[in-house]
Amino acid sequence: MNISEQGSQSTKTLNSWDVFVAGVALVVAATTLVSDLTGYFTLGASFAAAIALAFIVNLFLGFSVADLGITYPKAGGLYDYAKAIFRGRFGAFLGVFLGLTFFGMYALAASGETAAGALGLQALFHSSLHVNVFIILLSVLAVIPNIFGLKAASWVNAGLLILMIGIRWMFGILGFLGLSSTGQWSAANLASEVSLWDWFGPSGILAGGLTLAFWSFVGIEFACSLVEEVQIPRRALPRGIISGLALILLTSLVMGFGITGTQPLPVWQELMVSEAACTGSCPQLAVGQAMFGNAGYTLMALSSVAAAMGSLIVGYSTMPRVLYSIARDSNFFGPLSRPFSKLHPRYGTPIIATLFTLVLYVVPALHSSEVIQWLYSAAYVWILLYVVFHMLAIASRKFRPELPRAFTGAWFVPMATAGVALTLVTLYYAFAGSHAEFGGRALVVILAALAAAVVSLAISPKEAVMPLETANQGLVGAVRDQETNP
Repeated sequence: MNISEQGSQSTKTLNSWDVFVAGVALVVAATTLVSDLTGYFTLGASFAAAIALAFIVNLFLGFSVADLGITYPKAGGLYDYAKAIFRGRFGAFLGVFLGLTFFGMYALAASGETAAGALGLQALFHSSLHVNVFIILLSVLAVIPNIFGLKAASWVNAGLLILMIGIRWMFGILGFLGLSSTGQWSAANLASEVSLWDWFGPSGILAGGLTLAFWSFVGIEFACSLVEEVQIPRRALPRGIISGLALILLTSLVMGFGITGTQPLPVWQELMVSEAACTGSCPQLAVGQAMFGNAGYTLMALSSVAAAMGSLIVGYSTMPRVLYSIARDSNFFGPLSRPFSKLHPRYGTPIIATLFTLVLYVVPALHSSEVIQWLYSAAYVWILLYVVFHMLAIASRKFRPELPRAFTGAWFVPMATAGVALTLVTLYYAFAGSHAEFGGRALVVILAALAAAVVSLAISPKEAVMPLETANQGLVGAVRDQETNP
């Protein structure tokens, strides 16, 4: 018998607003302050073209993941999608492999994010304590709301979201109005050697800005892992994801253009690699100081901390649920499935999986000295997984045509196919000249997940895999239950 058949159920407390908050809070991280400012200071106005392309790539992804999340309303994301689409033991293996790859990939992203937030927290308190103290503190603080359930985490994230988005818009608008110490805003300051028509080449928009621009949106799919606790997901997921992406796009443009236009690019570029900017790891702090002195420095530090906290809270909401979902089907390293599948009796949270994730993610974060390098490494794996999301959405329509969908119409499969092509183009150009370096790190994550999946399935009971017909009936019933009993 599967552990999932014995009992524990999640409570449905989330709505469209909560999906929106989760998606935006994960995406608008402290590291996006680093990536956005680095992109605008490097390419000027041309970075907006990279931002626009990254928005389209992620919008296509949003359609595919919303469709998968509604068709397979389970907390495990890629694990549950692959396991339900494909048959028997192969589906279980593919699901565990993809789920653990996603989990391992976020360990890299969480390392960079935690380091960026810890630098902000250190700056906020003007402390001489080692940054690792703040890494541990930030990680623990991000886990605490998740102990009390997703609704509690969502309320905390909503407050953090208003704070961090508000500060970014404030800097952008005050920059446009010429009210900062860096000078009057001028479109001439946005001009760079790379024009809006220079897409190719080693310093073009694709190679020079797409990785950074992609990072400005990556992570919107995390909202789908909350689907088991979402009321009427058919409405909540698409609305939350699409509106979240639109807000992220506007925030990046307003902040980036507003700040960058107040000084010539060479001045910003020099500041970006200065000691005040942590030699590139915290340019937002140097920008705050340059524009508004100590008050600006404090506000940027506060925004970094709020953004990092919001992102990590969502990470610690969703990643443990991937492990929980695998364990619930008795596919998580045999005897470990039972403790990892347990939910808190009052708050309905996977406590063991959450604490395990905390420990596992803190260790690499303590050794993450270069934020941008960690971002690039995570982005490489993440882009590959984007391709997987689209391919699963296409496969779902081919192999499970009887299941409910988020979107109807002949446009969906061509859109998902275009999403695969655009994502592969993104991967190729974004890492042109550095595929060996970052692809090598990605390969380590993938091989580790593959080895873990082999071991996990080898020691898990064979009866953990539900018969195909039973799985299909359960999925149809789950969707109907969520629509009729929100």
